[in-house]
Amino acid sequence: MENWIQIGNNQKNKTDRFREDERSYIVQGLVSVWITGKGLLQTNSDDVRMRQIVKYVDENRQNHVSLSELADEMFTATSTLSRLFHKQTGMKFAEFVNRVRIYFAAEDLMTTSKAVTKIAVDNGFSNASVMNRVFRQYYQCTPVEYREKKKEEKECTTPTKKENRDKRNKNKSLNTENSAIEVNVRRKSKLTKIWNQVVNIGSVYNLTLANLQYHTIYLTETLGFSYVRIWNVFSKKMMITDGKTQGNYNYDMIDLALDFLVSHHIKPFVDLGRRPDTALSSMGNTLYFEEECIVFQSKDIWIAMLKDFIHHIIKRYGKEEVVQWKFELSSDIVHFARNQYYIDKEYDYKECYRSSYQVIKKALPDACVGGPSDVTNDVKFLHEYLQYSKENNCLPEFISILLFPYDSSRKDGKVNYYRTQSENYEYEKLQSIHQIMEEGEVDIPLYVVEWNSSISNRNFLNDSCFRASYITKKIIEILSMADMVCLWMGSDWVSNYFDMKRIANGGSGLITKDTIRKPVYFALQFLNQLGEELLLHNEELIVTKEIGKDVYHIIGFHYQKYEDTYVVANDPIDSPEKVEKIFLTNQECNIDLVLKNVVDGNYTITSNRICREKGSILDEWKKFQYEETLTNEDIKYLREITQPERRMEGVMSVEGRVQIRMTLRGQEIILLHVSKDDAC
Repeated sequence: MENWIQIGNNQKNKTDRFREDERSYIVQGLVSVWITGKGLLQTNSDDVRMRQIVKYVDENRQNHVSLSELADEMFTATSTLSRLFHKQTGMKFAEFVNRVRIYFAAEDLMTTSKAVTKIAVDNGFSNASVMNRVFRQYYQCTPVEYREKKKEEKECTTPTKKENRDKRNKNKSLNTENSAIEVNVRRKSKLTKIWNQVVNIGSVYNLTLANLQYHTIYLTETLGFSYVRIWNVFSKKMMITDGKTQGNYNYDMIDLALDFLVSHHIKPFVDLGRRPDTALSSMGNTLYFEEECIVFQSKDIWIAMLKDFIHHIIKRYGKEEVVQWKFELSSDIVHFARNQYYIDKEYDYKECYRSSYQVIKKALPDACVGGPSDVTNDVKFLHEYLQYSKENNCLPEFISILLFPYDSSRKDGKVNYYRTQSENYEYEKLQSIHQIMEEGEVDIPLYVVEWNSSISNRNFLNDSCFRASYITKKIIEILSMADMVCLWMGSDWVSNYFDMKRIANGGSGLITKDTIRKPVYFALQFLNQLGEELLLHNEELIVTKEIGKDVYHIIGFHYQKYEDTYVVANDPIDSPEKVEKIFLTNQECNIDLVLKNVVDGNYTITSNRICREKGSILDEWKKFQYEETLTNEDIKYLREITQPERRMEGVMSVEGRVQIRMTLRGQEIILLHVSKDDAC
């Protein structure tokens, strides 16, 4: 420790600003000293306090760091601690925190392929722009330039450093067989709920149907969605125009759908692109396919239609209302090799996007317009789209993408999709998109507008606890990688067909046609109950707190992957009996948790559990022998019985610590509410 302090105390013999290498030496030294445990076993009280400061910063550099909070923990004044730190190191506490964060950020840039935005968030910066500014201050270049420079020099960290970094960046408290996860409730950051903003309802035509209107209201009221995402505004069913002439538009059907949303205070998220009415049993196997969209005969006809539509909704609902909507100009290259909004031999999506963007912005300058949707497997397309948008002053307010766990390959001019074997598919795809955005110096929100564990509308895993645990795990993994995540799909009615005659059919909805809630519905309901302050999240749980209250909300989960044979077979789970056969084991796991620095007193723990016995439509249906023809009374019973288990117990904190154990079997999810008895 004395070596690092010596440099700080000798500052009067140097210039006002240390040379960069000496400053870096201090940062690395202080952190390394604590990590290795050397030089800290001294009796000097200042050394003990310095050890606490360095430990606090290293543990919390990824989250919120507060000198006043640390001073409270050390039972001293903030000013006293600040003077001590400056005396011992020659720098202010805030500068030290920035240097520690930048040091590890630089190490991440050299030793990982993580996107700059992800590195910024992982190291405690609020966003990439803030890190860029601090990075320039110390390295005289941007993070991207630094990474390129290090690549050229072929420099990398030593194995020991990389092992230490990986160990620290994985949550320090990951559970082991004999240790508990310790969570300091005083150290927190803000939790942004990215999963409950938008629900997919499908074609605009769906909103003219009573059953889907009911499900839309049900989902927005019970799960709190603010926006409903719809598409195929200009479909044949809506009968607005034939796409051959300008003028004489009939808005009766579209008014019916939009009036319904606006009257229920639901904001439309309007995808203006075209797509078929279709359902897949598995990737490449289509149950039905109907081209329902109008293809406009020229660019002029399309622009005239779009311009009139925008003016119509402004006139009908008012600018104050419509400016709150979101508009998406998607490019659905999955279903159409040449997905054209209008017929043109020289058609180019980017030009179509630019002209459409300008039409919307001219009428609504503050409108939220984004695109292009289908980019996760076409990196080049996204790069070109962003570059074109910047050059033509039509940069979107958000990037929208589809995210399904499938890789693709091209053979004989045809693109083939197959289930990925990557365990980190979503994270890796989002990471690659952030990398493209950073290379193009674009800093705008990233929306995952369609996402599920399977593309299939007839996969019984959609109705199972597996999907619930998968979605929970992945949402927690990508919390800092996306600004919004929208599950595919809201209701099983969206993919209704003559084969959907059972109580459950493997549809991708959150609820069945009979409004029976699936495990994934309850998973979102659990996530919605998390607190506003994030205390910890890792690969098996998330711990949060309510602002200003001694109330904690915790979700633990035990995700288990299916057998590799399911990947090879590519989604053939076409009966409920097959679901339990594709999982190798159903072993229990224990998650031991300790909440530290809680207020002493009595606490009540209320637990809610999703498992095969409680909250699983497939397992309740199994008790009926998977009977296809059920009575109304049977359906009503299943609707009521299919809900999570709920229990309650009391515990007492001992010396500011509450101990909790969660025992989970495969695919189970548990939500705990831990509240001090007088907290509410």
